[in-house]
Amino acid sequence: MTLAMSSSLLRGWARPPSRAGLAGYSSVTHPNTAANPVVRERPGAERELIMSNEKARRRTLPGAATRCGSAIRLILAALLVLAMACAKPPRWTSPDRPSPADAAVLLEGEESRTVREPFPAEVPTVPIRKKLRPCCAFGTDLRVRVGAVPIPGFRIGNIMELDEVGPHIYDSGALTRSSQVGTSGFRHRENNGLLYTCRGGFIDTAHVRDYIDWTLYLGTELARNLNTGVTIEFPDEGGQRRIVAQPVDQDIIDRYGPTRVTLRLAQWIGFQLSVWHEIATWFGWSWSKTFPETASAFSPEDLYSNILGVKILGALGHRRSGRTEHLYNSSVDTWLELVLEYLGPVPKSVGVEAMRSVDEHWWDSSRRLPDKELTLRRHLDIDDKIAPWLVPAALAPESLREICGDDPKPVAIASPDSVLGVKLSNWVNLWIDVDDNLAAQVPFSEIGRRVSQADFPRIIEAIREQNREEFGSAADQPN
Repeated sequence: MTLAMSSSLLRGWARPPSRAGLAGYSSVTHPNTAANPVVRERPGAERELIMSNEKARRRTLPGAATRCGSAIRLILAALLVLAMACAKPPRWTSPDRPSPADAAVLLEGEESRTVREPFPAEVPTVPIRKKLRPCCAFGTDLRVRVGAVPIPGFRIGNIMELDEVGPHIYDSGALTRSSQVGTSGFRHRENNGLLYTCRGGFIDTAHVRDYIDWTLYLGTELARNLNTGVTIEFPDEGGQRRIVAQPVDQDIIDRYGPTRVTLRLAQWIGFQLSVWHEIATWFGWSWSKTFPETASAFSPEDLYSNILGVKILGALGHRRSGRTEHLYNSSVDTWLELVLEYLGPVPKSVGVEAMRSVDEHWWDSSRRLPDKELTLRRHLDIDDKIAPWLVPAALAPESLREICGDDPKPVAIASPDSVLGVKLSNWVNLWIDVDDNLAAQVPFSEIGRRVSQADFPRIIEAIREQNREEFGSAADQPN
């Protein structure tokens, strides 16, 4: 409930009751009250005339009505205070007050310089992500087991449509208190799932949101330390992860601009972070030791959803939409809807048909989560452009062809690894000291316990071979 809505309600309750409402206060009401008196019983006394007309009745009742209205106003005020107390305060904001120097540039400088780059002190301090944003194994109406015990009657639908996408909250978890105006404060629901699009295939909205959030965090850390360098430590995920950034050459900053340099670095290293997540889950790491995540490693929609999130943050960054948490969340909502619309979302029913059309090709509905064999095909390409997997024409249902056509054109998303011809790895690298479980497996037993994004092509080739051995020679292809 917003403050404006609450004030409106309070004003409404403060109005005196209508005559019709006041009639209920009479002990006995007769038709045509001007001619018929209203009477009450007094204990131990004969019936006595109390009022004889409507005018007398109106003089005595407003006091009771006012007391009732006051009580209601107090109750509503208490509820409003409680709701405000339950809502979290914004987790970050940044000063956006122009300085005298800005006024001088505006009034006396060149027009092209009226918008300056933010100073490091103006970059907000965004907290590191800590929560698990749950979603989504690949498939629909998925059955589940816990250990060896199947859970009867429980299925995960997964598929959604654009209108069902909920509002974004930075670092949202399964149950998140919101600081956003207009939400309850007690519980916030992003309502994530798998959404099929004509030109982007299946999109995992939780993955998109994850890497919008991660890239925002990385961008703010790098922006404050562009000239000095910084080491960023992350929670364990198959090993101890850290990003090490070196000072960026001042010539590059001057020529390309600090915001553009920062965003290019954050987007590139953010995508590398997403690739490591898929690698770690393939080799057995999971948030829960009792529920493996190998079924979701490199599933058909993962890499494309990840790069989509990284790309969206670039748009927000250029517009300085991360200055405050509220501005950031609402900007993500706008851009996420815009991007999904551009990719051509289909209705939920058609999305379900699209998913069922690749059953026994990309996934196996006879399996239960968390079976690794649930996912039959893995998207393993981490080239400079990440292309989505579209439902092959030979498998596409009629309902999908009616919306997307017979030959929809996929939108591949670039992941540039350089700026002005200089490799971004000159300035920023992701390092992982892998844990014992990974260290004992090929190829880590050959590479060593410390790896970086430079080792990812070799690691993914090993995964490709393992995947083909388990699921066939075409297990890394959509067709």
